[in-house]
Amino acid sequence: MGFSAPIASGVVLIAFTIAVATLFQALVVEVQTLYQLINEKIAQEIDGLGVAFQLSNISIDVAGGKLNFTIKNTGSKEIFLKNQGSLRNDVIIAYNTADGAWRSQVVEYEVLEVRITGTEKVFDPASHLYLAPGEEVVIGVEVGYLEPGSVLIIVFASHYGVTASVRWVVPQ
Repeated sequence: MGFSAPIASGVVLIAFTIAVATLFQALVVEVQTLYQLINEKIAQEIDGLGVAFQLSNISIDVAGGKLNFTIKNTGSKEIFLKNQGSLRNDVIIAYNTADGAWRSQVVEYEVLEVRITGTEKVFDPASHLYLAPGEEVVIGVEVGYLEPGSVLIIVFASHYGVTASVRWVVPQ
């Protein structure tokens, strides 16, 4: 055990200390990242708490394959309909066919009218790109041919993750 044994032990101790410090630093960074992700998820959930809306007033042109319905904002947050020209929400249509199979599709919607609920005050949909609390929007979608008597399910999913849906029978 000459002079080299203490030096070798010192080198091993330094290497071990560096390895432990590196692992600890990686652990701290991972915990910080996890903390940020959890906070972002909580903020998203809190964002959606004030969002509530109802889907109603369904009208359908069976021959033309067009469907109109109304979304009423009954919550306390604005629902953005468009952002820089792109749609911010999804409309999902599901229906059964004559052979009993169900078909579902995400369809593009068109904002036909935005108005204050219960009044005749109408906003221009090209410039009024959101649905404020107490307002309603008339949405139009093209669904193609729907068989009379088939069951139709309409789901409106907002960018907050909140949905409204209705089940309806296509008139004869």
